[in-house]
Amino acid sequence: MESKVYKCKIRTVSPVHIGSGKDYGPSEYVNSKAKQKDNVVKTIKRIDFAKFYGDLEEDKQDKFLSNLSNPNYKIEQDYPNISKEYTRYNSINKSSISKESHIAPDISEHIKTSDNLYIPGSSIKGAIRTAILYDLIEDKDIEDIPNLIERRGNRTVINRRDYNNFIDEFFAASRGNSAQKNIMRFLQISDSSVRKNPTIHEVLAIMAKDRDGMPDGVGYYSRNGSVVKSYLETIDKNNIVNCEFTINYDEDLLRRNEIEDKEFILDIDYIKKAIYKFSADLIEYELEFADKYKVSYLTKFYNSLIKFNKEDSPVLRIGAGSGLMATSIAMKVKKYDDLEGTQIFDEIRGTFRRQYPFEFPKSRKVTKTGLPLSWVQLNFE
Repeated sequence: MESKVYKCKIRTVSPVHIGSGKDYGPSEYVNSKAKQKDNVVKTIKRIDFAKFYGDLEEDKQDKFLSNLSNPNYKIEQDYPNISKEYTRYNSINKSSISKESHIAPDISEHIKTSDNLYIPGSSIKGAIRTAILYDLIEDKDIEDIPNLIERRGNRTVINRRDYNNFIDEFFAASRGNSAQKNIMRFLQISDSSVRKNPTIHEVLAIMAKDRDGMPDGVGYYSRNGSVVKSYLETIDKNNIVNCEFTINYDEDLLRRNEIEDKEFILDIDYIKKAIYKFSADLIEYELEFADKYKVSYLTKFYNSLIKFNKEDSPVLRIGAGSGLMATSIAMKVKKYDDLEGTQIFDEIRGTFRRQYPFEFPKSRKVTKTGLPLSWVQLNFE
C-alpha cells in the first residue's frame, strides 16, 4: 500500500469552538488579569476543583459544599486570590464576564487533551466529506431527493435508511458493507497540534426579521425578554495548529472493494478544489444574507474571507456555529430550486421540527465582537 502524507497548517480565521460536551460554572473559575505584551488583559482562571477542595480544612469543606447548592455561587466571593498551584489553565477573557457580574454564567469547554486545546481530525474530515459530497451531487441526484421523504402520521420525515443509501452511492461500493467499502476510509486526518490557552468569547444568535414580508434587519434571539448568550472556550482567530493528511492508496484493494471508480476522491488536488468550491458558494450565500438584512459587520468579514479562499489553500468551516448550509447539501438544493423553479428545499425544510414563515436558516451565531464562528484556512506544505 502506498501512503502519501501531506502536512497542513490550519490557520483560524475566526474563533473556533469544538465542544467537549462539558460546561463549568463560577464555582470552578475566578476572574483575573494578566500582562500580555504591553497590555493588561482580562483572564479567567480555571480551578483544579478537586485539588482545591481536598486541601481545604474540614470545616471549610462543609461550608464550601453548602455554598455549592446555590448554582450562582462564585468561588471568588470567598477565595479571590487562589494560588497558582490550584490553577489548571488561564483563558483570555473577551466576554462580558467579570467580578462585578451579578450572575456568572457557565462556560462551554473546547475539546482538550491534558487541558490543551486541539481540533479533532474527525471534525476536519467530516467537513471535507460534506464539501466532496457537495461537489459530486448532480442535478439528477437532487431530483431524486423527494423520494427520500415520506409521511409518518402527522409528520413529514426523511427516511434515514434511504438517505444513508443515497449518500453511500457517492463514497461506497454498490453492495456489501458500506463502511468497509468506503473510499473515505483511505483518507486519514490526524488531530491537530495543541494550543495552551483558550479565549472565551460571548456568542449571540442574530435573527432575520421581516416587516410585511420584506427583510427588516436583524435582532438578537431572546427568551423571556432577555437576550440569550453563550460563553465558549475557543481557539481564537489568527492562531496556527498543525495536522497531517495521510492518503493510503492500493489499486488492488480499491478494486477488491469495488471502489476503483472513486479513486479520484483520494487526489489531494481534487480535495482542495472541492473544499474551495464549496466554501466559495457558502461565502456567497452568507454575503447575500448579510446584504439582504444589512448586517455590515458580516458583509465586511465575508468580503475579506473571499481573499483567504484559494484553490491551493482553501477555507473551511468546522465546529460550533457552522449551521445547516455548511454541514449539508442544502445550499446546492436551493441553487437548483432557483434555476429550475422547483421546491425541493421546501420539502426538506418541511421535515424539520421548527418552521419559519420566511428566511431559512433564519439565525446566525456571532461573537460579541461581530465575528461568525469556526472559519479556518488550510495551508498545505
